[in-house]
Amino acid sequence: MSEVVVQEGDRGPVISNGLVRVAVHANRGTFSIESLADALVARLDDASVSLAVSNQRGYSTRGIGFIEEGTMPVSDAQGRGTALRLRREAEEHEPELAVTIALYEGCPFAVIQADAANSTSAPLRVDAFHVVDSAVVVLPSPAEGWRFYKEGWQSWSPSLVLAVSGEDVHMAPPVAGSGVGTAPAPGRFRSETVGAIADPAGGEGLVAGFISTADQLAQVEFERETSTVSAVSYADGIQLPPGGRLSSERLLAQLSSRPYEALQRYADALAAEMNAPRRFQAVSGWCSWYHYYWRVSEDDIISNLDQLAARRRELPLEYVQIDDGYQTGIGDWLTANEKFPHGMASLADEIHRRGFKAGIWLAPFLIGEKSDLWQQHPDWAVRYKEDRPYIAALNWMQQCYALDLTRDDVIAWLEDIFRTICGDWGYDYLKVDFLYAGAVNGIRHNPDITRAQAYRRGLEAIRRAAGERFILGCGNPLGPSVGLVDGSRIGPDVSPWWHPRPAPLDPERTGLSRPSTLNSIRNVILRSWMHGRLWLNDPDCLIVRETDTELTVDEIRTLTTVIGLSGGMVLDSDDLASLTEERRRLISLALPAYDTAATPVDFFQSDIPRRLELDCGSHRIVAVFNWDEETAEVRVRLPDGESVHVYDFWSGRYLGLRSKQLALDLPPHGCTLLRLTLPIDRSLLVGSTFHLTQGRMELFAEEWHGLHHRIQLLPVAVREGEVTIWAPPKAGAPRTEDAEVVPLNDGAWALKFRLDEPKVIDLRY
Repeated sequence: MSEVVVQEGDRGPVISNGLVRVAVHANRGTFSIESLADALVARLDDASVSLAVSNQRGYSTRGIGFIEEGTMPVSDAQGRGTALRLRREAEEHEPELAVTIALYEGCPFAVIQADAANSTSAPLRVDAFHVVDSAVVVLPSPAEGWRFYKEGWQSWSPSLVLAVSGEDVHMAPPVAGSGVGTAPAPGRFRSETVGAIADPAGGEGLVAGFISTADQLAQVEFERETSTVSAVSYADGIQLPPGGRLSSERLLAQLSSRPYEALQRYADALAAEMNAPRRFQAVSGWCSWYHYYWRVSEDDIISNLDQLAARRRELPLEYVQIDDGYQTGIGDWLTANEKFPHGMASLADEIHRRGFKAGIWLAPFLIGEKSDLWQQHPDWAVRYKEDRPYIAALNWMQQCYALDLTRDDVIAWLEDIFRTICGDWGYDYLKVDFLYAGAVNGIRHNPDITRAQAYRRGLEAIRRAAGERFILGCGNPLGPSVGLVDGSRIGPDVSPWWHPRPAPLDPERTGLSRPSTLNSIRNVILRSWMHGRLWLNDPDCLIVRETDTELTVDEIRTLTTVIGLSGGMVLDSDDLASLTEERRRLISLALPAYDTAATPVDFFQSDIPRRLELDCGSHRIVAVFNWDEETAEVRVRLPDGESVHVYDFWSGRYLGLRSKQLALDLPPHGCTLLRLTLPIDRSLLVGSTFHLTQGRMELFAEEWHGLHHRIQLLPVAVREGEVTIWAPPKAGAPRTEDAEVVPLNDGAWALKFRLDEPKVIDLRY
């Protein structure tokens, strides 16, 4: 561990831990951050701190100066370290503004927090803390080549990697955008909670993100003209009485030669700070939504339950989740409509009787204008103006209002709803949707509870009632959800079509949060760094059917590949009785779900990464995508300086021992899924058709004893398939009684067999 040291520099105190150094310019009221690892060029210069107060001018440290208040040891969720505290030199009539900069032993980042004290005689309404204000970003190459990682505020909002030479994509509130921050402007890029700026040419970058998210919404902004970054924590104008003190959320800043890994490290720090549960086990299931939509009935659920029970071996799914369409109204969650004549408790019992766990959908923070709840409690809505309720959604052929989660009676109602659903009805899994409504920018019963705090009050009530049951957040503000949900949707709805419908006028700039398979896939890849750290990522459902869909078989394979390599939840949403054996097999190929996410190795190099890699120990999985509208030749770079066995999963072909690069033609929206295996001077397994990970789930062990090669396998969802082995020419043909042996090309052999139980294949040469 690197000890944290504070020394006096030429212009002020300097704090360092051997990995990162923060130097303070006391007279100027600024500080700079530089990395001491990897000889980086990247640094953050001339950062100030400021406070925005309603109906007053701002208060900045820039040009005013810092007073050093001292250092203190820290021991918290980030580890052990030392914090340096600085205070703005203020006049008597001004609020006090201070900043605390903490470094931790062995951690390559700085954590920064601002706080304010009202030392005046009148109340103040605090709008925002600029925890870092207009810091100059320095990277190896000119700024026109940089790229900006933009994070959306809720799960449907797009995540994007944008060229700094272009322009930001504005996200309109209340659905896609949070509705806070400065107005859009040319050259201004804005991200919610966390942002990253990367120099693909120089290989360096900055990640800046808030690691506490319970109390205030926050943003990171980049200005192209000045190459400056700001990180803002919004206090929503809550009142600070005389003598009162208020803090911003805590900001992590890291300079790195591996920006994607820095995003993963940020997620680890956020999870630790927010006490995120570490019970991330792979989840699989069936969901009613993308086939039946609102038309779903009790009979539909039973029909698919019959299919699941009859096909348990090939579709080993855990949950059966009833989506939107059972309720009488948006808000009337405890009364089922006429399509569910036996009620929701009876249906949960039937799901359990068949050996599955029961899941159910709600939109608990919405009140539909046609609901009984609205007729009984019109005062429960957030207000847009004093005399108008805040419209959070236009859906279900009605206006839907945002629920005011600052009210104690609303919180009691929520707990009662979920105690009934979980305790009385017996549901094991809760998909809580349209959650952004709990954090809309409106007028609430209690004006001194921020939007983030109100939202978490509602989500905490659900968690109290649900206990340890699985909670899936959907349409949820991401930062304030950490620590309270087990899984989180990470993108817009998937759909049985590739592009959004109707087609947006400008597909590159609009429609990015609308339902479509492409929009869903984009976010699954770009939010892969969250998985297994903040929660279990929900990439949304597989749709594999041949009818009632516009997706081509190549697009379905791409969707299956992305979901299967996401490490997250695997749910299908088809009418199972209508699927052919070939289409059911597509579901089976992703089961059981593998819980580790593949890495997008070109994360900052294109709008949507085109290459995913997954280290499976004995081999590496590489997926390469063609996002274009025409067939394209792609060149797959292979490991430097060595040859590898290459197996193409979707074609079922062994491509031989290859080096340097591989040229393949990919259809529009299609992909290739390759297994790369390092050669050894003996026979070895080089491919498998039983699971997308091609050996990671089904291969238990390989052993060699002279001319004897033993392969031990475990059953997965696919029952019949083949593995491909390669043997050196001197070995000759393999002999076994445990599988059908079929010669292939270039010294490879296919072994065909059923995998109903653990199996051993003994090969002799």
